[in-house]
Amino acid sequence: MGTKTQPQQAKENERRIRANDKEFNLQYKYHNNYIKTSKYSVFTFLPFNLLEQFQRLANFYFLCLLVLQLIPAISSLTPVTTAIPLIGVLTLTAVKDAYDDIQRHLSDSQVNNRKSKTLRNGKLVDAKWSEVQVGDVIRLDNNQFVAADILLLTTSEPNGLCFIETAELDGETNLKAKQCLTETIELGDHHDALWNFNGEILCERPNNLLNKFDGTLIWRNQRFALDNEKILLRGCVLRNTQWCYGVVVFAGVDTKLMQNSGKTQFKSTGVDRLLNFIIIGIVLFLVSICALFAVGCAIWEGFIGQHFQVYLPWEHIIPKDYIPTGATVIGLLVFFSYAIVLNTVVPISLYVSVEVIRFIQSFLINWDEEMYYARTNTYAKARTTTLNEELGQIQYIFSDKTGTLTQNIMTFNKCSINGRTYGDVIDLRTGEPIEVTEQQTIFHNSPRNPEEVPTGTATATAASTKQPPLILVHKAEIHAKKSSVMVTAEGETQLANSPSSDRAEMEHSAPLPPPLDSQRNRGRKQVRYSAPSRSQEEDPGGTIPGGLSTPRGLSPSGYDSQRSSSRNSAGGLGVCFKRSGPGLMQRQLSSTSSSDKALQCVDFSANPHHESDFRWYDRTLLDAVRSDEEHSHVFFRLLALCHTVMAETVEGKLEYQAQSPDEAALVAAARNFGFVFRSRTPNSITIEVMGRLEEYELLNILDFNNVRKRMSVILRRGDSVVLYCKGADNVIYDRLHSGQEDLKARTQDHLNKFAGEGLRTLVLAERRLTEQYYKDWRTRQQEAALAMDSREEKLNEIYEEIESDMQLVGVTAIEDKLQDGVPKAIANLQSAGIKIWVLTGDKQETAINIGYSCQLLTDELADVFIVDGNSVEEVEKQLRQFKESIKIYNRFRPGGTEALYNSDSNMDPLSVTMTQTSVFMHESSAPPTPPPPPAISVVTFRWDDKNKDNKGGPDSAECNDLFGDEKRSLDGGAASIVIDETTGFALVVNGHSLVHCLSPELEIKFLDIASQCKAVICCRVTPLQKALVVELIKRAKNAVTLAIGDGANDVSMIKAAHIGVGISGQEGLQAVLSSDYSIAQFRYLERLLLVHGRWSYYRMCKFLRYFFYKNFAFTLCHCWYSLFCGFSAQTVFDPMFISVYNLFYTSLPVLSLGIFEQDVSDKNSLEYPRLYTPGLKSELFNIREFIYSVLHGAFTSLVLFLIPYGVYKDGVSQHGYILSDHMTLGAVVATILIVDNTAQISLYTSYWTVVNHITIWGSLVWYFVLDYFYNYVIGGPYVGSLTQAIKDLTFWMTMLITVMVLVAPVLAYKYYLLDVHPSLSDKIRQKSLKKFHSRASSDVRRTPSSRRGRRSVRSGYAFAHQEGFGRLITSGKIMHKKPQDFAFPLGLGTKKTQALHNNLASADQTKTNSSGNHMGNNNNTNQRHNQNQNHSSMADISVEGRVHGADAGGSGGTEDMSPRAPCQDLDTINL
Repeated sequence: MGTKTQPQQAKENERRIRANDKEFNLQYKYHNNYIKTSKYSVFTFLPFNLLEQFQRLANFYFLCLLVLQLIPAISSLTPVTTAIPLIGVLTLTAVKDAYDDIQRHLSDSQVNNRKSKTLRNGKLVDAKWSEVQVGDVIRLDNNQFVAADILLLTTSEPNGLCFIETAELDGETNLKAKQCLTETIELGDHHDALWNFNGEILCERPNNLLNKFDGTLIWRNQRFALDNEKILLRGCVLRNTQWCYGVVVFAGVDTKLMQNSGKTQFKSTGVDRLLNFIIIGIVLFLVSICALFAVGCAIWEGFIGQHFQVYLPWEHIIPKDYIPTGATVIGLLVFFSYAIVLNTVVPISLYVSVEVIRFIQSFLINWDEEMYYARTNTYAKARTTTLNEELGQIQYIFSDKTGTLTQNIMTFNKCSINGRTYGDVIDLRTGEPIEVTEQQTIFHNSPRNPEEVPTGTATATAASTKQPPLILVHKAEIHAKKSSVMVTAEGETQLANSPSSDRAEMEHSAPLPPPLDSQRNRGRKQVRYSAPSRSQEEDPGGTIPGGLSTPRGLSPSGYDSQRSSSRNSAGGLGVCFKRSGPGLMQRQLSSTSSSDKALQCVDFSANPHHESDFRWYDRTLLDAVRSDEEHSHVFFRLLALCHTVMAETVEGKLEYQAQSPDEAALVAAARNFGFVFRSRTPNSITIEVMGRLEEYELLNILDFNNVRKRMSVILRRGDSVVLYCKGADNVIYDRLHSGQEDLKARTQDHLNKFAGEGLRTLVLAERRLTEQYYKDWRTRQQEAALAMDSREEKLNEIYEEIESDMQLVGVTAIEDKLQDGVPKAIANLQSAGIKIWVLTGDKQETAINIGYSCQLLTDELADVFIVDGNSVEEVEKQLRQFKESIKIYNRFRPGGTEALYNSDSNMDPLSVTMTQTSVFMHESSAPPTPPPPPAISVVTFRWDDKNKDNKGGPDSAECNDLFGDEKRSLDGGAASIVIDETTGFALVVNGHSLVHCLSPELEIKFLDIASQCKAVICCRVTPLQKALVVELIKRAKNAVTLAIGDGANDVSMIKAAHIGVGISGQEGLQAVLSSDYSIAQFRYLERLLLVHGRWSYYRMCKFLRYFFYKNFAFTLCHCWYSLFCGFSAQTVFDPMFISVYNLFYTSLPVLSLGIFEQDVSDKNSLEYPRLYTPGLKSELFNIREFIYSVLHGAFTSLVLFLIPYGVYKDGVSQHGYILSDHMTLGAVVATILIVDNTAQISLYTSYWTVVNHITIWGSLVWYFVLDYFYNYVIGGPYVGSLTQAIKDLTFWMTMLITVMVLVAPVLAYKYYLLDVHPSLSDKIRQKSLKKFHSRASSDVRRTPSSRRGRRSVRSGYAFAHQEGFGRLITSGKIMHKKPQDFAFPLGLGTKKTQALHNNLASADQTKTNSSGNHMGNNNNTNQRHNQNQNHSSMADISVEGRVHGADAGGSGGTEDMSPRAPCQDLDTINL
């Protein structure tokens, strides 16, 4: 009995696994590794699919009608009219569902049939993934996917390390280290030992926590603790490790990847859900009408019909002995008869037409050449055909970051060395920096000498304005000649390796004025020197006439002396600036010719270790390096030495393995500039500088972590000891020695510029140390490392001491390369009213940096809120503070009741935006105080004409905002206050805080704040958290959501959203296979939504409005006729006409409307994103629009019936024929109905194509052809009725009057709306027809400005690095060599070192004060404070002088003592 309950108890409480024991593991019935994402099998497809389809109310409704039509006593129509369309709809949907499920089967088969090397009977065999069982020992080779969640046993690395990439799980591409138990390392790759391994694993039950694992290994009568660092999860990829072995712990659906994948949900559009609701309403309406007519029929039969039984006999089933009973039975039968007759209000053809429209719209998406990505030969693909119109109603977009917004590529973009920037490419035509992209090409005027300026591909986005463009000259990157640039120690810049005549010419040249003759005056440019961190009043330079201001060191006289030479120049703009002193600035814009050339990247081929794919466009930096300029050498030497990158030679080629892509980019940049990192050991680093080997002794690595935000290395070469440090700008600036204010200010300006361009910045610094100081510091560092209590705090204090009084070296600016067009796409989507949330697994700084880079976050935002609390109380406190900040902002912002502005003063027409720094986020323990005065004010003044021609309607504001006021006064006018829509708030939430935000007690507060923010970024989130966020918005906001991603970690989010979009990127096709739509690049999402989504929604809504109109107009004629036929369910039309009305007579015109209709072109849809707004509010089809269509149809049916009835009642033709017969009336009404439908849809169509003409006019002709064929060829009962009617003038006059009565109100209402209440699309069409193109205002037509034109005072710091790799390097665990093979001995075995260890251990409780005497200023590590310095300038930072210096001494140390760390210190941070 006990053995039976043991598995049950284990299953409930824990998981018990025994390695290599299949029988033991089978008793617990663990899942195998088989994966199934498909919904059906061959046997279950038909019943399950039919059950799913009949869950749609419409299908069930028509099934009931079909059953009623099978009863002859109550049906006046053949059941074929309902059966054929219903079977067609079910078949079409079933084929589509079967195709989708076959694709899922193929995907499952591909995954399940992957091969994995599994240990069976002591031998490795190739087994399918689906055959892998819990407890199996499997082998993984380098670059191979992990088949299941496994416990790591042994690896090819000496210390049991292996490296994995978790992009499929969390989107991160940086490598992570895993390490097995030291006791299992000895197993190696010996198959016998691995097969005999019989360890028993007790662990937690399957769950979705990616970063947590608790378990115990019982082996050889010992128990070993297991944690997440010893587990490899399914979906990870083994990197930089030859092989590893592991035992399967979780398989198949139990793996953490599958636990996070979410369930496939049945998705339907908002239009579908509204249709279901409308159908319920229509059914209730039909039941009411049928009941009313049934009562009417019973009354009529009881009082009148009983007397006409000879003429109208009752059915044999009707009791005739008692009249009331018979009349009641007749009324009951008539109830069902009318239900069948009036069912055409919602015919089955509606759903056939909807499916056809969606199907063809999907092909329009697939065929769109504008969404074709040539590089991967990938088109956009609609993987489902049921959600197209939902693309036009998206309110929230949830996007992954890595691989979705970015390319997973880091590039060394720009840098600043000793206060000078490098990396900008200048357009010699405009003098402005240009952005280099992969696809676009810009041409600029080339110099006379084609060799003077490199050629290549670049992009200029200089804004064209009516006034002469203003050029801000603040860099010196472009020189006309290929000459080296040397920066002297005094900060001056001079040309090296150039002829003296050229140098003299440059030194004595003065700025040349723009051409002054009338012909050249049009192209005159205003050139102003601007020192970004200094005010204009501080610049002593004089102003030159014509708008040219001289830099310091230049006088206006020098300007005048060159005027004649300017006039004699051949053409173009030639300008040369030279500025002497510490802030030397030099600029040359060479004279240009009219020929155009593209820019070319710098050639690094002279370096044998260069990378062919490295791109750099600024020649001056390479020239500075090759001319042995000191500062550039220090800069690149630091990059080549301060890192944790590993180097190895593969097939004779040097390759780097970096723990983060940032480090890989920096080390690669140093490599290409001639500072090649060659190899490392635990205590040495070897680099090659310009062909010469340099070997450094690695004394210490002060590792990076999220609190320190910096890493340092201490190196010795010869007699010199140096500390190199790189980190966040605010952290490094606090640790620089005094006396660098000018350099810091210039570098800070460069930092702001780089941050404004969305680049990831790191500040580099160095400190030269004396041997004595380092030995003394090292002694105290060892004491702190061996402390039994507060070890981490003491080590941080020691690190703080030595990382101070540093010298600023420079700044690196790395671009986490965005996909092309991402900023513009995001800006347009936000302008359309869509809120964008980024859900990423990356760290906070990286996510924020990308937010700025892609313009999701902007410097115009009032504040960026960061939620990083670790408990519910902390998170609640932060949310409460943020809400108070928003309240204060809303209270004092422009337009509020407390913000009134007097604008009577006469000012020039302009827009003024004033932004002050938010100070709301500083926490304080002071008692509550009244609200402070406004800390943020954003005001835009716009001067318009006082008297506008508004045509008496409310359209003026919108129209002027869209197209500008043509009569705007040039000399000022009434200023209207407009709230700047670019301002607002953004919210950044960490993953551990998001857990609390999603809890029931905080989710309302979280949503309240998030809904008031323009953008939300959630970082460090798990795949399941992504899905939970989407579900929260769906549930709480009742909003239409779209999720877009490219990896397996995005699958659950894609499945949870209303629309899932997969990007066919570098992380596989898991996201694509689970998505509803797939695209190749994020930028295509803009076109997918703003063009195809909006068109699909617009077309579907217009189709539905017209469809309901025409069917109510058709069906309700029976209702009016019932008043004259004793409620007998007699149809006014021919039964055949009823059957084919929706199928042949009116289907094609309305289909062409739903497929080809468009109000504006695709170009205008993208240029005016606010056209998307009606879809967000469901304005084009809702209950109100439906009621309008019903009333319009009812009015049409009433006119259609009554006018012909009045004309033909008791009518006689001119030939004496009687016209008042039922068939003639039915034929006339049917014909006028078809003509009216044609006229109405002609007025309804905005975009005419050949197909529209053919279907609309062809349907009218087709009606007469089919009517003749049916009546004369087949022999219908209405034969001759229409033929006789059209011979009489009465028919034509009746038709003309009826159609005019029906069309005139529609035309009048349409022109009323167009003239008095025009929509946005109406205005755009009017302007297009007038061929009038005007510049749209920023609040409607938004063209995102270039990133480089924006300057920022926020920190651009972002470093995707993790703590621990420094310890791995210095301990030697990461190395392939053994300790005795290293160039510098570790020094752990010397007598003096061991004596030191013994002394420190014995005096562990003794406290020394030596460390306190050498402490620098402590860093404020408050992460909230650091992150909320976005709007505070650091240009005027003043750093207090440190007491200690490089010559500071301490308590004496032994000179020959080894500086290496003791063993205990090496393991203070465990992986």
